[in-house]
Amino acid sequence: MDDVSANQAGTINIGELSVNRLGLGTNRIHDDEAAYELLKSAVDLGVNFIDTAHGYTDGESEKAIGNGLAPYKEGLVVATKGGMEGASREKLEAELHQSLTSLQTEQIYLYQLHRADPQVPISETMAILKDFQDQGIIKHIGLSEVSVDQLKEAISVAPVVSVQNEYNVINRKHEDLLNYCTDYNIVFIPWFPLGGLRGDAQVVAQKMDILAGKYEASAQQIALAWLLKRSPVILPIPGTTSIDHLKDNLKASLVDLSQEDYIALNSMWPRII
Repeated sequence: MDDVSANQAGTINIGELSVNRLGLGTNRIHDDEAAYELLKSAVDLGVNFIDTAHGYTDGESEKAIGNGLAPYKEGLVVATKGGMEGASREKLEAELHQSLTSLQTEQIYLYQLHRADPQVPISETMAILKDFQDQGIIKHIGLSEVSVDQLKEAISVAPVVSVQNEYNVINRKHEDLLNYCTDYNIVFIPWFPLGGLRGDAQVVAQKMDILAGKYEASAQQIALAWLLKRSPVILPIPGTTSIDHLKDNLKASLVDLSQEDYIALNSMWPRII
């Protein structure tokens, strides 16, 4: 597994663009040379979906992406998020324009609502995002940490191309949402895709270690391979600040998890929730 590329993970469509199914999460990077090197290495390795947010590392994540990668290579999707702490028009507009400045772009291809505002119906928030879309400053709309009912309500106002909820081999509380996204071909971006490999779910962690030995891989690579097999709409975005770790994550695409082992991991889930 010496030669590695995100191209080996297969592709998925986000709007008009096709991206490789292993992206990069950037919630821990800072605006410095180390981050620029990591980002450039990721793109060189075929990563063409990078996820960030207005609030990541107090805005440094977006600035690092802008300073490290702009002007952007054709076909590279940089997705960001706004509205983590409130989704009024004024707040969303201010955060969006700050993101445009930090990312050094005139349009954000995928703009995701970081959290639904409990004080505002999601249909009203979607109307605001649809207005931004009509203005041309965002291309496509995504959501984060929503329920099936919230997604349905949002779609009644404007198309939603992606959903980003916490999901991994151990935490599968959003199975119903993933199934809905699979049925309707909405990209599902699991955040914390490597979560839960230790701690309370020791029985699953032990199984992952056994499979890691069987496939001459790491438990993290098994977890990502399981996600890639779980649904064709899943787009994992493991985060890292290390180029070596980035390469290790991309090697998950080379793990050909058997149907038997995939089912074995699936069958463990009801015992650990």
